[in-house]
Amino acid sequence: MVNTASIAILMWLAASPAGGSTPELTLADALAELDHRSLALAQARSRADEASALTRQSVAALLPTLSAQATYLRNSDAAVFAIPAAPGAPAGPPRVIQPLESTTVTGSARVPLVVPNAWFDLAAARDSARGAGRSADAARLALRIGFAQAAYLSAAAEETVGASDRAVTNAAELVRSAERRVAAGTAAPLDALKARTELVRRESDLVGARAGLARSLLALGVLLGREGPLRVTVPPVDATPAPELEEPGAALWGEALGHRPEIAAEQARVRAAEAGVRSAWARLAPQLSASGAVFSSDEPFPTGEKDGWRATIDLTWALYDGGFRYGKRRQADAQLAGARAGAEAQRLAVLQEVEDARRDLAVARERLRLAETQVRLAGDTAASARRSFEAGVASSLDVIDANDRLYGAETGLADARARLAQARLDLARALGREI
Repeated sequence: MVNTASIAILMWLAASPAGGSTPELTLADALAELDHRSLALAQARSRADEASALTRQSVAALLPTLSAQATYLRNSDAAVFAIPAAPGAPAGPPRVIQPLESTTVTGSARVPLVVPNAWFDLAAARDSARGAGRSADAARLALRIGFAQAAYLSAAAEETVGASDRAVTNAAELVRSAERRVAAGTAAPLDALKARTELVRRESDLVGARAGLARSLLALGVLLGREGPLRVTVPPVDATPAPELEEPGAALWGEALGHRPEIAAEQARVRAAEAGVRSAWARLAPQLSASGAVFSSDEPFPTGEKDGWRATIDLTWALYDGGFRYGKRRQADAQLAGARAGAEAQRLAVLQEVEDARRDLAVARERLRLAETQVRLAGDTAASARRSFEAGVASSLDVIDANDRLYGAETGLADARARLAQARLDLARALGREI
């Protein structure tokens, strides 16, 4: 049963058999575009921005706060008190105890002077923001590595299409050769039937290879936030020696631990957790703040003035809060233990990734060397089998088997090149290197 995706791929193949309408970018240009258009990277950066915004919120606890208030008041009754005058002195102005109506405007300011836990909360927020930023860097590096690996897989898919094309050509040549021999009476009709069967099989392989290529091109476009397929040209891959394989493991471990953003992110989380513990202890200390206000009313106050100001120094010491601070401290201790365990686990994982990547790179280099040798031998064998068949000393099955081995060797070579490129990229990611 053919699904909708397969139909769409076949329609795209029919519309552009040569792929001429497919946009094309170099790997460097595609990676630059990936930094700006990747939706996954935009999500990672948004999480880092969110953590940065939490830092700004933590700063607020250490900065002055300003507020303004306007109040309209109407009482059921007014009360005015007249101060009796001393004998021989003029009467003083009446004092308003309760005005019937009044409008008052007040401006207030509060300045925190000593807030120990807020200092540590700010330090924790800053370290958390740094950790989120480094996590975004890790996501960017992983995304770029993954895109480059997908580009090399797409290049391997194109090589597979080329190998399938050549296999179809070889099968068609075998059909023509078999039909000539049948017509000359030097071969049985069964040879021509076998050759035509092989041609159909190779044409089927070609259709599948082209469909796989279409999928890989479409995947590259989607990774860049595009709706259509995209072809990415990649640098050639060969089995040249890798300097990383000659370096001692300790040197590579040091490079990885110093450059991997995941390590920096975990270290920042540990520092944030340590600041959280100090903040929990600081909640036991008193807090000191100062506040002031200015006010004005359209009706005089009992002092006889219509405006005034006041200032206060406030010392607050929570003696018992139901155990909230003790629970906060236990939570902070647990978070610190988890952060330290996570940092150590990440360190060990990085060391394992470096060693695995080195081993995989060595294996991939050797496999590519062997695949290149296999292609040369299979090519010579296929050519010899075709000549022998034309001379009547080999059967069509010998040619079919030789062509099949050549096709397998060529597709294996394409896969070996892609795997070597992927292994190099995996090692670059394990070491924290930019690509």
